[in-house]
Amino acid sequence: MRFRPTTFAATALAVALVSSACGSSGEQAGSTSSASVTISQANGTTEFPVGTEKRIVATGYSIDNLLALGIKPVALVQYGQEIPTPWQKGKLDGIPIIKSADGKSLPVEEIAKYKPDLFAGDYYIMNKSNFDALSGVTKVLGGIAADGEAAGWKAQLEALGKILGLESKVKEIEAADTANVERLAKKYPGLKGKTALVTQYVANTSQFNLVSDPKDSANALFASLGMTVPKAVRDNPSFKTGTEGGGRGFVSLELIPTISANFMAIFPSGATAADLDKLPGYATLPQVKSGATLVADRATIVAMNQPSSLSRAWVLEKIEPQLETAAEQPAVP
Repeated sequence: MRFRPTTFAATALAVALVSSACGSSGEQAGSTSSASVTISQANGTTEFPVGTEKRIVATGYSIDNLLALGIKPVALVQYGQEIPTPWQKGKLDGIPIIKSADGKSLPVEEIAKYKPDLFAGDYYIMNKSNFDALSGVTKVLGGIAADGEAAGWKAQLEALGKILGLESKVKEIEAADTANVERLAKKYPGLKGKTALVTQYVANTSQFNLVSDPKDSANALFASLGMTVPKAVRDNPSFKTGTEGGGRGFVSLELIPTISANFMAIFPSGATAADLDKLPGYATLPQVKSGATLVADRATIVAMNQPSSLSRAWVLEKIEPQLETAAEQPAVP
């Protein structure tokens, strides 16, 4: 896992209007500069020339970051969720899509054909091996950190702003994202002090996993609403396995009764909502009984696990009914 209409999307999507020129931006379009900027990232330190006139290939949440900045990549790499996502529809028309054969490696030779000045990819795909392979072709920007919130979209967006000379645009995007969240928090003040979980059930292995690290980028949205990961999950060492020990490892179904929360989004991979109800302890969880559980599709769970300013605006609308219910419930610590 490495998921009532409002005005949430309006502000964020307004800053995502994309220039029709590939690799250029409406702000300072075609600008070049002799300046450079040094970015420290998870896989090392890289010096980038500054300017908006770049041929960029992108993947993961980097696609959303570029769209929000008004930059249209010359090609995209698909390694998991199908492109375009629901929040990208209409913004990627005509852009070639390169598919990763195994969802883990990057097709370096195919990427090189587009003669990119920059490859931007999220920390999920930009491991050391992929980073080094692509560095022989072009400048590479991956996750700014290996884990925690700094591994997520916002830290990379700020780095892209420096590389492209669009730091003022970054501030606009972040302000719009903050306004969306604050509007929801104000509308449902009862969310403060409540708990939330993002989880997945995998039917063919009879296991599930969840994001237990409160600092993980998947939990940042809920933290900004005043919510947190349940104490029973945070304190259970079984949930601290997985990526960098951050809590994305798979555990047995016998732990399901221990994941009580006020809100939950769960993606049933290879299963249905009816299948979830049959799992021991699932139907009696407070978030399930209250109706504050969203049985999510893949796109929704990806939006939560690999967030961006665009996907956060989209997913807030999707989960608002369940959050409204959660706000009205007694706190599940």
